[in-house]
Amino acid sequence: MGAGVAVIRSEAVLLVRRGDNDLWDVPGGGADAGESPEDTARRELQEETGLSVGALRSLGIFPHRHTYLDGNVVAWETHVFTADFAGGEPCASDDAAQVRWWPLAALPGDVSEATGTYFAALAAVRA
Repeated sequence: MGAGVAVIRSEAVLLVRRGDNDLWDVPGGGADAGESPEDTARRELQEETGLSVGALRSLGIFPHRHTYLDGNVVAWETHVFTADFAGGEPCASDDAAQVRWWPLAALPGDVSEATGTYFAALAAVRA
């Protein structure tokens, strides 16, 4: 199980460029033993960007497969949340190579299939 959070500031979303595959994604990752999806999303956001947020809103649960660089394929269930920006200056750290605010109307195309489904769900709730 994994979790991530799409932090929203005005009409932009905070994304990270992953260090392992060089693709853009919402900050997130795998859960530690016994960790709730909400706690995972908050921890991963803090680790990857240095930010904290207030209330989390569920965007959805997204089942997908992820292929690691070593060829290992894992079935994931990723819980994705949205949250309003609560201030601070994001800084790429942990396994995030880059962090950037992207306009919701012009999201990047170099994303995984799973992230594309997150973007579609985000567009549907923002419409």
